[in-house]
Amino acid sequence: MAVFLHEKSLPEGGLSQYNLVMTIKITQKNYTNQSTLRQTVLMFDYNSRVPDDSPVRLLNTVLEELDYTELLCCYSSCGRKTKLDPVTIFKIIVYAMSEGIYSTREIAEQCRKNMEYIWLMNGMYVPSHMVFGRFFQRIPEEVLHRLSAQLVQKIFTLEGIAPDELYIDGTKIEANANRYTSVWKKSVQRRLGRCQEKLKKIHQMAQEVLGLDISSLGMEDTLTKLSEVRREENISFVYGPGHRKHPLQRLWEECIAINEKRKEYETHLQILGRRNSYSKTDRDATFMRMKDDHLQNGQLKPAYNIQVAVSSEYVVGIGIFPNPADILTLPPFLQQIEALHPGQFKRIVADAGYEGESNYKFLLENGYVSYIHPKNAEQKKKRSFRTDIGRMENMTYVEGEDYFICAKGRHLKKQYERRQVRADGYIQTTSVYECEKCNYCGYKKQCQKKGNQSGKKRLYVCWGLQNCRAENEKRMNSPEGHRLRVNRSIQVEGWFGNLKQDYGYRRIHRRGNENVLKELLLIGMGANVRKLHNRIQSGRIGITRFELKEA
Repeated sequence: MAVFLHEKSLPEGGLSQYNLVMTIKITQKNYTNQSTLRQTVLMFDYNSRVPDDSPVRLLNTVLEELDYTELLCCYSSCGRKTKLDPVTIFKIIVYAMSEGIYSTREIAEQCRKNMEYIWLMNGMYVPSHMVFGRFFQRIPEEVLHRLSAQLVQKIFTLEGIAPDELYIDGTKIEANANRYTSVWKKSVQRRLGRCQEKLKKIHQMAQEVLGLDISSLGMEDTLTKLSEVRREENISFVYGPGHRKHPLQRLWEECIAINEKRKEYETHLQILGRRNSYSKTDRDATFMRMKDDHLQNGQLKPAYNIQVAVSSEYVVGIGIFPNPADILTLPPFLQQIEALHPGQFKRIVADAGYEGESNYKFLLENGYVSYIHPKNAEQKKKRSFRTDIGRMENMTYVEGEDYFICAKGRHLKKQYERRQVRADGYIQTTSVYECEKCNYCGYKKQCQKKGNQSGKKRLYVCWGLQNCRAENEKRMNSPEGHRLRVNRSIQVEGWFGNLKQDYGYRRIHRRGNENVLKELLLIGMGANVRKLHNRIQSGRIGITRFELKEA
């Protein structure tokens, strides 16, 4: 652009014409043609612009040593090449996740402005947000699982550690779905039953008005029969105002409406499967009770149950489940981790939400050592628990003859065994003990609960659970169990706190099981790199757990 320094160089028309020329030049789309002259600087290396202790340098070094064969197979060798190679895209996304950036548009914006992202691209083409979106959709979750396992093993090798304990916990995160789009299983089943009642009324009307006995026909066969009668009697259907519909037409239209509703309800049941609810805008989300209640009325929201396994402060595995309770998630989650890290983790540390006879038996049969916090551990510390004479723990048990002795000195003998099929398919056996007589007992009010119809004291004892709990409780009360329990609350619950509070991840950004799992796996890999950076900077390399502070 020309710069006018003397009056002789001014355009014809004087200074006003010069200001008009400047305005036209400034408002052009290409901002490089502005009036200010700048010296052109050639940047040969971005290293001088990125700090030496920046986590992006560590991320690039660690991720460079992973095996990307499966990732590269997701891209075809034929056709147009991508301007940014898949490995670099993967590094950029992981680094963005480690900084709490989850949107593809925000990631693309960082690639244009942030020097660390520019250094990570090594001066290559600045991608648009669609490049990251296509990468996210193209890479399968199995590939991300294996890349995450490679990263964890690489970090363990760098630190020189081989931990065998696994801290497991779960949390519920709200799904990216509308809150008032619920479909409930019981409601759908009830309405589906009403369709059968309406069909019976149509059969009665057909018998009364048309003289047709079609009570034995189903929905589809009823429509077929009515269509045949229409063709045989040459009945024409009419529509619009001013026309009187034939009774056959009215029955046919009602049957059509009921059939469409029936198909809709059956589709709902097919989507629900074994769940009790789902959201119309995210069919994989299940309605659960959340701690974050915006209406303060206990309203259920569409969410996912996120299970996370942490070892030595690093995320080892992530899984998503539709079960609101954690007890059903432990076996499948451990099977997933075992497939990625075979034979490495043997000590399982979890809270009371995972305690159950089926889980104890699963851990024992698969060679795991359980450190599960018992459900009644906190109750045992209370005086009200120790003084409750109605509890089996406060009664004397005679093992040889299999009966309990209550505070009155009477015997509670075994009457029968009750078998129950749990939600996971496990058959649990419960022994029922009943007192020989409770008449003229001065401890009856303290011993029995209100509403006991039989009048005799009963105990329901699951010996399988009691025996497993006793062995597990011995390990939990040991010094090693105490250290593991404290570390579980620090490591895995601390990771949830960092995710929600520090990085603002309080709601899932994508929809569907596969997309949600891929997003969480990338977040987990970014968190692992960030954790490695923090441990290096604080001099905590090689430390697998936090030690207890002594008073």
